[in-house]
Amino acid sequence: MSSLRRHGKLIGFIFLMLLGVVGILQGSVEENMLALIPRALKQQVTLFEHSPLSQKFIVVTQAPSAEQAREKAQEVQQALLQTGFIKPHVQPRGDVLVEVLSALPGLFSSQIQTETEQKISLPVISQQFARYYEDLFSFQSMVTTQRMTRDPFNLTEILLGKWGKIGQGVQALNFTDGFLSNDDGTLVAGLYDATVAVSDIRAAQKMQRFFADFQHTLPQDVRVFFVGGLRYTLENVLLIKRDLMIVTVAGVLCLIGVFACFFRTKRALLVYLLPLLVLPPSAWMTQLIFGHISGITLGFGSVVVGLSVDYAIYIYFALQQSQVVADTVVSKISKHLWCNFLTSGLCFVALLFSSIEVFKQIAVFALVALSLAFFLAVRILPAYFNSQTFVSSSIPMKEVKPLSFRWTICASILLIGFGIWGLTHLSLNSDLNALNSTSETFLQDKQIAEKLFPSDRGALLFALGNSPQEALGNNEQLSSQIPEGLPMSELFVSEKTRLQNLNRWKNFWKPSRVSSAQHTLQSQAQQYGFTVHSFAPFWTWLQNDSEQTGFDFSTWYNPIIKISDTLYAVMNIVPNTPFYARVADGVTSVLISTSALQTALVYSVKQEAMRVVCLALFFNLIAVWLLFRNLKETLLCFVPVLLGGCFLFGCLALFHVQVNLFGLIFLPLLIGLGLDYAIFQLMKYRANQEELARLYPTRALLAAGLSTLAGFGVLALAKHAVLFMMGVCALVGIGGTVLVSLFILPSLWKHRV
Repeated sequence: MSSLRRHGKLIGFIFLMLLGVVGILQGSVEENMLALIPRALKQQVTLFEHSPLSQKFIVVTQAPSAEQAREKAQEVQQALLQTGFIKPHVQPRGDVLVEVLSALPGLFSSQIQTETEQKISLPVISQQFARYYEDLFSFQSMVTTQRMTRDPFNLTEILLGKWGKIGQGVQALNFTDGFLSNDDGTLVAGLYDATVAVSDIRAAQKMQRFFADFQHTLPQDVRVFFVGGLRYTLENVLLIKRDLMIVTVAGVLCLIGVFACFFRTKRALLVYLLPLLVLPPSAWMTQLIFGHISGITLGFGSVVVGLSVDYAIYIYFALQQSQVVADTVVSKISKHLWCNFLTSGLCFVALLFSSIEVFKQIAVFALVALSLAFFLAVRILPAYFNSQTFVSSSIPMKEVKPLSFRWTICASILLIGFGIWGLTHLSLNSDLNALNSTSETFLQDKQIAEKLFPSDRGALLFALGNSPQEALGNNEQLSSQIPEGLPMSELFVSEKTRLQNLNRWKNFWKPSRVSSAQHTLQSQAQQYGFTVHSFAPFWTWLQNDSEQTGFDFSTWYNPIIKISDTLYAVMNIVPNTPFYARVADGVTSVLISTSALQTALVYSVKQEAMRVVCLALFFNLIAVWLLFRNLKETLLCFVPVLLGGCFLFGCLALFHVQVNLFGLIFLPLLIGLGLDYAIFQLMKYRANQEELARLYPTRALLAAGLSTLAGFGVLALAKHAVLFMMGVCALVGIGGTVLVSLFILPSLWKHRV
């Protein structure tokens, strides 16, 4: 019965692990930029992700000559159309250009009315008929005849002129036959609409294979590649998969090395194997709460192994040093174990107050894993060890001799100075692209594409509303604040404005104006030999069908974005100037540019880091004080955190490591981990009874520290920017806290407590 009771809990955990594995396999792993963005900036990034531009991708052709570049660009375009990867462009037909005229009544603003008055004046009509007459003797005579009879005043030109102003002032490149090119024409790019979602990894892989196969058909000096959302998705997912494999293998090898140094018994394998049971259910729980799980959170699993194994290590070495019953040993060090659990757990609790989804996922994942690992270590592990387990179980190790008090003070001053120097010379990478992890090939391709699409020239100005009509109305109000107006507000109007325009159109074409225009038109027609009845289609349309808006510019381009059921936006492409930033009020309109978004991201993440670090310090200060009930001892516990942080910042600056914004979020984790080792040392030196002091051997601290580094530090091998930064900070920061706890903290304890 006792054997069944002993194994029953372990069997239950194994069942929970298998259930977690099944849950993960049935769930979804997603990698979304929004998961890395603070809540304050999510609206801006969401607007861009839902914009028509987000579904587009760029195909770039690079060749030695302009003729060859354009020829190959057309070939790849046809191949993409045949395979169904891109949507065919809407090719304006001759009759479509005339049909645009049918949209004019609904868009007949006061400004367009002024332009129409000029169009029907005698001097302009005279010039227009001269052009018509000349075109009749060219190859486009059939198109000219149709346009002339249905739109003799060339009113269509007014709307097409508005269309041509979209994005004006943003690009200054050659645009011919649907392709953009640089000055010498050796770089040619096509902008296409993808037929699949940008998050579709299978479609991204198919497109990558398509371009690889197409590249084999080209001469060696010609390159064709694509950039855009699909390429970002592919690069991120492939690198995360690679990282998970490398990090897992490296972590296991490092843990094997720690095991070989400190344990060396078959039974001791339970110290490392039992905590592995907590990872699948922790990931599953995170997935259930958030609906999906990030690859970054899964990569953090190796870290959790390093953290969760600490409890089992402390219990293992405490049992090794004592001849009493296991339950008695656990009860003697339970105070330390609980505080260890609280200090680590409270740092992850602080991460819950972050508005960045990935860090909330990491917090939930780690809290569940640590809780389960704590239960395993305290309630299940001791039952599998007895006094016979530890016979020749490890190599004897002498206690580490701390620094003298004089050298402790010198080392502390040097570390503080090193940290201050590091903070003043720290290189912070605020580039949004640092959040994406891509290959060197992609970075080179992106640099080439940016020669054609410079990201710093343009900005996106969004008019917001609770409905499409409200968004259109707000866009019109926004346009009224801009001297030259917004082309989108003239081509895409709200229903209220459309009715006003129709009424203005009716009032404009009064019988007296129609009669005058007909007389002017007839006089010009007779001059060039046209019959009076040639323009009957136009007058018939004007009299009968002018209220019917048969053409909608949204068939060419739709600027209305649906963010949610209660939020819509109209997107305008504008120059990236301070004027447009002042116009956007942030409530009914938002301006998004790369530079402004980076500035806002730096500020927002710094605010997030400050809040999380302060919360972690506050929570842990209370937890440690409740353990020691002594102010000096409580403050001493934070010495490894302070000096370890100084060592971290100094090394980052010394080795010119560019810290991305989310390296700052590692600081609260450094607080919790640094406190764990400090508490271990102080509990050891605080013990008055010899038996209790023996329960805290130095090799237990070394084994725990190296196990954490094995789990956490291996992330430095990752290519993903966030995982890599966590790994580097862990390797240096945690390593520093372990060294301070071993060599500096004991000396301070002896001389100041």
